[in-house]
Amino acid sequence: MSFNTALSGIRAANTDLQVTGNNIANASTIGFKSSRAEFGDVYTSTLLGGGSNTAGSGVTLQNIRQQFTQGNLKFTQNELDLSINGEGFFIVEKNGERLYTRAGTFGLDKDGNIVNGTGALLQGFSADANGNVSGVLGDLRVDVSSQEPRQTTAVNASFNLNANEKVLETTGQRFSTNGTGVNEAQRGAKTATTSTLAVGTVATPITFSPTNRTSFTISRVDPITLATTDVDIVLSSGSASSPAALANLINSANFDSASPVNVEAYADPVTGQIGFRDLAKGVASIVTLTIDAANSDANALTTAVGAVSTAAGTPAASHTTGIPQVTNNYGSHTLVVRGPNGADVTYISKYGASADKTASELNSLAGVSATARTEATLLAPSFSNNGSFRINGVNLTSTGLPDMTALRDEINALSSSTLFGISATVDDAGNLSVVSATGRDLEFTFDNAGGNAEIQGSQGVAQVVNDAVNGVRIGGQVTTTLQEGYSIVSSQPTIPVFGGSLFGSTNVPNFFTDVPINAFNPADQKTFNHATNTTVYDSLGNAHVMRQYFVKEPYDPADPTTSPNHWKMYVQIDGKNVGDPDPTLPSPQNTEPTMASFNLHFAPDGNLDPFRTDAMLISNWTPIGADGQPLGGLGPLNVLQGGTIPVAEPPASSNFQIDLAGSTQFGSAFGVEELDQNGYATGRLAGLDISSTGIVFARFTNGEAQVLGQVALANFSSVEGLKPTGDTMWAQTFESGEAIVGAPGSAQLGNITAGAVEESNVDLSEQLVNLIIAQRNYQANAKTIETANATTQTIINLR
Repeated sequence: MSFNTALSGIRAANTDLQVTGNNIANASTIGFKSSRAEFGDVYTSTLLGGGSNTAGSGVTLQNIRQQFTQGNLKFTQNELDLSINGEGFFIVEKNGERLYTRAGTFGLDKDGNIVNGTGALLQGFSADANGNVSGVLGDLRVDVSSQEPRQTTAVNASFNLNANEKVLETTGQRFSTNGTGVNEAQRGAKTATTSTLAVGTVATPITFSPTNRTSFTISRVDPITLATTDVDIVLSSGSASSPAALANLINSANFDSASPVNVEAYADPVTGQIGFRDLAKGVASIVTLTIDAANSDANALTTAVGAVSTAAGTPAASHTTGIPQVTNNYGSHTLVVRGPNGADVTYISKYGASADKTASELNSLAGVSATARTEATLLAPSFSNNGSFRINGVNLTSTGLPDMTALRDEINALSSSTLFGISATVDDAGNLSVVSATGRDLEFTFDNAGGNAEIQGSQGVAQVVNDAVNGVRIGGQVTTTLQEGYSIVSSQPTIPVFGGSLFGSTNVPNFFTDVPINAFNPADQKTFNHATNTTVYDSLGNAHVMRQYFVKEPYDPADPTTSPNHWKMYVQIDGKNVGDPDPTLPSPQNTEPTMASFNLHFAPDGNLDPFRTDAMLISNWTPIGADGQPLGGLGPLNVLQGGTIPVAEPPASSNFQIDLAGSTQFGSAFGVEELDQNGYATGRLAGLDISSTGIVFARFTNGEAQVLGQVALANFSSVEGLKPTGDTMWAQTFESGEAIVGAPGSAQLGNITAGAVEESNVDLSEQLVNLIIAQRNYQANAKTIETANATTQTIINLR
């Protein structure tokens, strides 16, 4: 009997050694749970009982119990390494069998399934395309292919618009030169000449003395003012040995006087004849000489002057009137500008001043801005170039045959150099339209006779130049804008009136046009208060830049069409307009995109007023590439064609909605409080993230994150009833009860830590001690057999 008792002890010690050895062997096995051997004693008894003094019959193995205590976490660099912090098991499926494990060493197979080292598939709850997690348990799979792009259909943003911003746009008045002489072709001499009076030959030398005097008056009549100026010349001393010296004596007497006249004497260097000429070149003045016979003696000069002597203003036969150079014939005009403070400023343009000169002078006045532009038409049928044709002094050699395109190209090639700002186009009739963008006069001449050019302005008759003496000049139009608060209180020709008028009556209807000043212009930062960019995507996944501009609108309590706290938001995409076409415009403008604009209204508390704020639908966006050509994605569906809010999903057009809910207008700097849009480009898988609740996020190179599913956990009423199947996995048994499946962090299930694994919960120190104890137990039971054997041998040896 003692042999059997000792033998059961050896078996028990050996089992203990096996359990302890297995624990030690798996001290580094991820997710391993240590076991312990549990024993019970054995007693023999009969049906009637064995009494209280029955000796035991040894030991028997009752159970090998696993210890499901928490192991330490070991952090790794693999996001798919998972650990459970708390109760629960990962659910895996292998060959159709559902197993459970605490070992979270997972990876991806070639099909994108999340698997452990044995190829068992991790189970979880799948998610739909919108990231909604279902409650259906299945294989967790990561799609490793490229993520399809998503078109932007909604932009959600909130901004703070600074309530202290100023209104940038004002309303001014615009008017243009519209008089009888404006942009009318004028013909005249291309080179100015001087008024002269020929006296003739005067014999020299000549000596003047009190007894040999010459006394006469030089007079000049101004052709514009008709005023007469004169000076008395008295020569009673000095001598002149030549005609030039005689002219000097006369000039000294004139210019040394208290009131000289603007006329000089001269001696022809070839003939030696004496004459008088106006110093003002190109002025049609009248120069006369009147002899003072009573105070003159007989000499050569007295005789010559007397021969041409006439009354002042009456030209002599030898008088030649000066010819002015051809001008635009613009008369001098007076404008009186009144400012917002009531002060008046008078501006007087000069006679014949070019449009660019007048515009420049007007620009120097406070509250006034002006531009100039000159247009002329060179009629093709009568044009002939003999090689000496000039525009503004620049020689052009194109003949105009067979059409005006060669001359056009020659002019345009010089537009940035010698013909700065001057360009040309050929109109539908084949005529050449010449434009000076700066408002300079346009002058057309020939160096030699034999050519022909017919010039037409916007009004008046056409003028022809076909010789080397004359030219045709045409002036430009001046467009003037008065800032808000400025006005014209007087507009009239300057007296005396000379030349064509610049302005007609300012009292005629529509002479002044109301124009926005500093109106919104996306290219001018001074015309909008705030701006911001947002990236949006077309149906092909191409990125585009949407820019939003915010402009504060004016408020006038006396004007019921205005309101306080009113802003406008303008929208462009890739710098192009995306507003619906305006069907009231003429063709083809009635089919072209307009500037998209939306009204924003804020309540007195600074919050956005949703009832007065416009619905914001971008409904006329055609996605284009860098070359300006359509990319082939979905096109627009404007409102007239049925575009509406909300935008349908999946989208059938490029339309998208902008929602500014939550925007404010507070007295602080402009800021983007929130910005989100639901589109994205094509993306490749960049990585995975798994949250503490088991949500599996896929991160893509396009910056998007997509919910792929949720890791499921299972727990049991009796985890000790699970059956080990190897590879640190367990199977459900009748003793364990049904698996309770749920999401991590719910009920009694623990949370998941990604990038970490749960180490074995084996305590090596404890197991080594257990190993010593099991060894001693084994040795002690062996000693029992040895002792029993010795006793038995004693009995056998009895004789």
